[in-house]
Amino acid sequence: MDNKKQNTHQYINKAFVILALFILADFIVPGNLKSADIVEVQKEIQRYYNAGGNYHYSYKVVTPEDIFQVSEDFAAQVEEQDNIEYAISPVFKEVNWYRSDPSARKSFHSLRLASGLILPILCMFSIFMLVRYNKKLGKVDFILKALLIGDLILLIT
Repeated sequence: MDNKKQNTHQYINKAFVILALFILADFIVPGNLKSADIVEVQKEIQRYYNAGGNYHYSYKVVTPEDIFQVSEDFAAQVEEQDNIEYAISPVFKEVNWYRSDPSARKSFHSLRLASGLILPILCMFSIFMLVRYNKKLGKVDFILKALLIGDLILLIT
C-alpha cells in the first residue's frame, strides 16, 4: 500500500476512534439526573411481518417530561405514580439508565447498552487489532464502522 493511501486509512481510523470515544463518553458521563413520578407504563406490541408471524412487546415509561423505553422486568415492577430516577445523556439526550428506588441497582435498556457501550468498544477494538497487530479484519472492520455511523444517526434523530 502506498504512503498516501496508508495515511488516508490512518486518518479514517482516527476519525472512527474519536467518534466511538464520543459516543462512549456520552453513555458513561452521568449527564442530567432526573426524578419524576410515572404517569403511565405503556405496553406496545411489535409484530414481525414474516412467515412465522411472530411478535414481542416493548415497554415505555411516561413521565411528565420524558418518554423512554424500559425492560419488561422493570415495567412489571413499577406502577403509575411510582417515583423513578433516571439519567439523560449530555449530548444525545438519551436515557442512559433508570431505577425505581434510589437504593436499587441501575437498569439499562438493552438497545441503549448496545448502542452506547458495546458497539463503540467493538469498533475501537477492531481498529486496535488492525493497527497494533496488523490483523486484516476487512469485512468485520467495515461492518462495525458502518454500524457506528448508523448508531450515530440513530442517536442524532
